[in-house]
Amino acid sequence: MKKYYYGAVAFYLMAVIAYIGYQYTQQRSALVAEIDQRLIQCARVTDQLLPPSVHTPVMNAGTVSPEHDRQNRLVLSRFAETMSVKYVYSFVLEKGKIYFTSSSATSEELKSGEDISYFFDEYADASPILFKAFKTGKIQFDETIDQWGHFRSVFLPHISPSGRIYITAADIEVSNINAQLNALLLRSMGEALFYMLILFPFFIAYRMHNLTIQKELTAQVDERTADLRERSVAVKRLLDNANQGFLTFSASLAVDNEYSQKCVEIFQEKIEGKNIGELLYPDDAGKKMFFDETVRAVFDEEDDVKTEAILSLLQHEFILHHKAINVVYKQIEKSRFMLILTDVTDKKNLEKNIERERNRLKMIVSAISNSDELFELLEGYQSFLSQREFFVTFEHTPLQNLTELYRTVHTYKGLFAQKDFITTQEGLHKVESRLSLWLQEGTISNKTIQTMLNKIDFELWLKKDIDILRDTLGDDFMDKKSTITIDEPTFEKLQAKIVELIDAQPDECHELLELLEVIKRLKYKPIGEYFTSLAKYVELLGERLEKSLNPMEIRDQTTFTVGDEFRGFAKSLIHVIRNSVDHGIESPEKRVENDKEEYGNILFIISETDDSLILEISDDGRGIDREKLKQKAIEGGFRTSAELENDEAVIELLFEDYLSTKEEISDLSGRGVGLASVRSEVLKLGGSYRVTSELGRGTRFTFIIPKKSLIKAIV
Repeated sequence: MKKYYYGAVAFYLMAVIAYIGYQYTQQRSALVAEIDQRLIQCARVTDQLLPPSVHTPVMNAGTVSPEHDRQNRLVLSRFAETMSVKYVYSFVLEKGKIYFTSSSATSEELKSGEDISYFFDEYADASPILFKAFKTGKIQFDETIDQWGHFRSVFLPHISPSGRIYITAADIEVSNINAQLNALLLRSMGEALFYMLILFPFFIAYRMHNLTIQKELTAQVDERTADLRERSVAVKRLLDNANQGFLTFSASLAVDNEYSQKCVEIFQEKIEGKNIGELLYPDDAGKKMFFDETVRAVFDEEDDVKTEAILSLLQHEFILHHKAINVVYKQIEKSRFMLILTDVTDKKNLEKNIERERNRLKMIVSAISNSDELFELLEGYQSFLSQREFFVTFEHTPLQNLTELYRTVHTYKGLFAQKDFITTQEGLHKVESRLSLWLQEGTISNKTIQTMLNKIDFELWLKKDIDILRDTLGDDFMDKKSTITIDEPTFEKLQAKIVELIDAQPDECHELLELLEVIKRLKYKPIGEYFTSLAKYVELLGERLEKSLNPMEIRDQTTFTVGDEFRGFAKSLIHVIRNSVDHGIESPEKRVENDKEEYGNILFIISETDDSLILEISDDGRGIDREKLKQKAIEGGFRTSAELENDEAVIELLFEDYLSTKEEISDLSGRGVGLASVRSEVLKLGGSYRVTSELGRGTRFTFIIPKKSLIKAIV
């Protein structure tokens, strides 16, 4: 109650002070208004007292004679004395400087001749307000305090008949205003003191009454405090037995003394008084600083919507002492937070096990769905591993070897991702990251590359994935291949022998012609068989990237068969497909916003002419942003602006090593080597390529491969 008592006294004093201030302000305003009216009147009359010739456009120091100047001064001095003002005078502005054209003087100044302003004397101490009056042409008031006293002035602009702007002014000494106001202030304070003395007995009586009430309330408070203490102990007992940690902290970010026992288990120490940021981020000063700044921003924010937005920036999942902890933030008061901490280690482990099992099942289903393609991939990869010690050609530069290795690893990573391999894909991604770092540094040697290839246990990664398949599908599945392979020398020898027999006895060798076709199929197969799993890959990739896609359509319009020469190029096309899904197809919301169907489309057409094989992969996505691609190339130092003046040169950047428009590198894209690998494989076959794209409508990749580079003539 004491604070209310003193509050009432303080309120009374503030009311008295406000009243005194109001009286002071009103009185001063009235006095100033009266003075301003007199100043304006004096300035207007001053203009009428001066002859028009004083303000002609051609005036200068010799325009008015000393005799006329003296007459003007005497007239103005008598007028100023009559009106009880200090001075009346006039000015002109000439070349940025202000000059007197007339001025009154006091009787003392007239007698002594000192401190008198004569015609066309420069006014060196002119105030900015006087310049403002010349500039705006509007009346201005000014107050100055100097060694001669406290003056209030008016500046009244005029325009002479000849068009010259001049100002008449008047000064009045206002020192007596302060004296009057001080007297008023003392009188008001005396009145306030008188009323306070009258009210003093009432305050004493009120105080005594409050003391009686306070004693009664104290007894009630003591009784209720004991009850609350018992309830607090019960609540603490309840929280300590809950499987969650509860703590609170204020704007100081220090943990309050009351917290549940579970907090001690989570942080493995007593936490009262400890900084909450240090408890959550014991080894990361940067994250602790961000946490502290964010929480303090919440304390300073008044808007509830903004508060929720700021809280969403805070981390909710922590690893503390090898345990996964979920944190919920509750602002229970304006300056107090509560944290609810839940140990979710078992839940996270369960989620990891479920995710691991789901990935295993995906890999198993993928293996069963297209075992031919799986065994073909494994055969090619194992061939690469068996020859990796010869992969580095010491006659080539490290950059050449590194680039070729980078493309190969990137391609195999994509192929194993297509087959949902787990360990092999992760391992190849790590190798790819190391190669990327070496490419950036540019100081690696061929010997280091070779050492790395020999040191890394690629076979172990593959074995872990194969073991998963063996455990589920059995050894029979993994050891049985539905395809028959034949090496090149054996194939050439067998082919030559059959052709020789056909040439020797063409009429009797019809069965040999059929056998020749069978032999051909051992080495050659229809083009479409190389791409049977792409549709499923597009479906899974779309789900992963949250893209809505219609089933990918593959139109094989060929009867042409190809052999191993085609395999490398066929595998590389996975990069084009992946780019179409990742870069090309927009999100469902963006497609609807752009007046497109929600589901994107990717079309793969394989056709042929007499001499060539033509493969076209198209999508109806966002198209290629040529300006963004061009800017990336210039910023990365890949090309200069002059080298990218035509559209063809810009499109060619798509196939540039290490150039990507992706802002972040992921296990899917961002390295900038995928399409470079495609170009390398096309050129190996003597083929060509072209890209057509319309921004907002889609992109088409066309690859033309000469047939002669894909198959050798048999007959």
